[in-house]
Amino acid sequence: MRSKVALQLRRAAARVGPLFGFALLAVALTTGRAMSSEPPGSFSQRLTVPRVAPIAKDAATPEQQAMLASRPDYNIYTTLAHHTELYSRWSPLGQFLLNGSSLPARERELVMLRMGWLCQSEYEWSQHARIAQSGIAQGGPGLTAQDIKRIALGPQAQGWSPFDRTLLTMVDELRYDTQISDATWQQLRGRYSVQQVIEVLYTAAQYQLVSMALNSLGVQLDPVLKDRLPMDLPKPRLAGVPDATRLGTPRVEPVPEAQWSQRQRELIAEQLSTGRVFNLYSTLLHHPDMYEPRRKFGRYIQRESRLPPQTRELLIMRTAWLIRSEYEWAHHVSQAKDVGFTDADLVRSAAGAKVKGWSAEHAAVLQAADELRREAFIADATWRELAKHYDTQQLVEIIFTVGGYTMTGLAINSLGIQIEPGFPRFPPPPLE
Repeated sequence: MRSKVALQLRRAAARVGPLFGFALLAVALTTGRAMSSEPPGSFSQRLTVPRVAPIAKDAATPEQQAMLASRPDYNIYTTLAHHTELYSRWSPLGQFLLNGSSLPARERELVMLRMGWLCQSEYEWSQHARIAQSGIAQGGPGLTAQDIKRIALGPQAQGWSPFDRTLLTMVDELRYDTQISDATWQQLRGRYSVQQVIEVLYTAAQYQLVSMALNSLGVQLDPVLKDRLPMDLPKPRLAGVPDATRLGTPRVEPVPEAQWSQRQRELIAEQLSTGRVFNLYSTLLHHPDMYEPRRKFGRYIQRESRLPPQTRELLIMRTAWLIRSEYEWAHHVSQAKDVGFTDADLVRSAAGAKVKGWSAEHAAVLQAADELRREAFIADATWRELAKHYDTQQLVEIIFTVGGYTMTGLAINSLGIQIEPGFPRFPPPPLE
């Protein structure tokens, strides 16, 4: 098998030319297998005690007290209070998607609960089961206990309306295929504006990120939370590397500069100052209300977090590979090289943590990205290794970097954002 892989990679190297060709040959000498598209196994046992304990209010710093003063007394907030700076950069996007979007509340909750089920995040499931049921009499989300259990059964369960089924199918596609299919896109656009499709896409992606954090930090249920993940149903499947064909043309075209409003021009001023506005930014200008909160969070995890630059870029490159977001990969090749990675390193990042040559630290970083993709949870052994190298705030940032770049990648894939000329493409995949 090892010699077969080496031969296949040598043939691939001849096809891709000098940028990645030599690196592929290096990988051929060190790996004998690839991460399969459908990972074997089942979900890990979720934590029954926190890895990161909630902060007691009488022990909170002034910054933590200020953050918690405006939030309900829930474990999710007292846990994330360990990193108030990250929370302040991420929370505006979260608040917009939770309460500020134009989506009907019932439809938001369908999406959030389905993603919580697919990620086996009991805290997320329980919180949103409570929310979904609490407002029925007041014209709120309007989901019954029976509806909530049917969410776990999925889009094929009896009793859903055609559009309910579309929403649930969309969540499944984003989780497993990392993009919305043509059929689902057309059904969404039959009811939603472009802005609303962006909102519902980001809502699903946001609650995948939240699941990753809740599961990996071990956030325990608050006493008020009574609902539990259904135990009498088969668990969902794990997520792997998708093989869905990526879009060759945009579904949503970038907004041309000649059509920018004054507000859009102000929002994109940072990119204008560099002399080149990339397609990602000019496409997301379609939703000015969401542009700034998304930008603030993205800027933090891209360049301002406390993670070492190599760790940050390794997480981004591995995540881009795992979700098959070539645009993300293309735009981070030069940044990864700027912090010291070689072409061979980048190709090895596509082969994963098992390839020889990684330090124990970087192997754990790659493994964490894999586990967050596979089951929205960092396993005990990986967490212990990471904790040798990173403090609590950095551990939180690892999760949010993977979750945040997964969010952006799902938008790129689903909106059909195309790579600009001159950027490198994916290397060929490591072959069995």
